[in-house]
Amino acid sequence: MDSELTDTFAELDVNGDGQITGAEFHAAMAARGEPVTKEEIESIFADADTNHDGKISFTEFAAAWRRADPA
Repeated sequence: MDSELTDTFAELDVNGDGQITGAEFHAAMAARGEPVTKEEIESIFADADTNHDGKISFTEFAAAWRRADPA
């Protein structure tokens, strides 16, 4: 498994429960100095949250990662 993928997921999954929420994503990006808007988060989740539960699992994250960078 790609270590950058797993490391990035772990960074975004602030509480370590295996799911990324919008609040976690927002906090992690702000901590990186890359603030995102509510609209940007909604767009990301619309693409990545394929089961529409309001969270991004590692499987969903990995699939979105690969769609964004198919190389």
